[in-house]
Amino acid sequence: MQSPSEDQDEDTSWAGMADKIWEVHKFGGTSVANADCYLKAASIVEEQLGIVDDGDSDNSNCASYSVDEDVPNSEKHLAVVVSAMGGKPKVTDLLLSAVKAAAERDDDGMNAALKLVLDKHSVCLDALNLEDDDNTGSS
Repeated sequence: MQSPSEDQDEDTSWAGMADKIWEVHKFGGTSVANADCYLKAASIVEEQLGIVDDGDSDNSNCASYSVDEDVPNSEKHLAVVVSAMGGKPKVTDLLLSAVKAAAERDDDGMNAALKLVLDKHSVCLDALNLEDDDNTGSS
């Protein structure tokens, strides 16, 4: 696939991209460590979309971000990437532990690490009052 600059006039570009600037927000680690941090990340995205949330919570344990005010919201596309939850224990470390246990054929160790991942996410979902679609297969 060719990039927009290859073999194209300056007047043409990929469909829908000519007049937009991409702004990408990547949230991971401490910025999504718990429910309060997810809410802070959501408020940053809402601010970028022009959605106002009057709610206020203590986000002192969450990573901080700055918002680029130079480009009007109407002129940019917004992309949001969310990676593994931080905090203690870090989800990345738990996943690495699960992989190591699996490689060593340690089913109990693998299942224990994966249960901690599930529990950490379940606590966060419960705090956010989000309903589980029961896609996990659990009852």
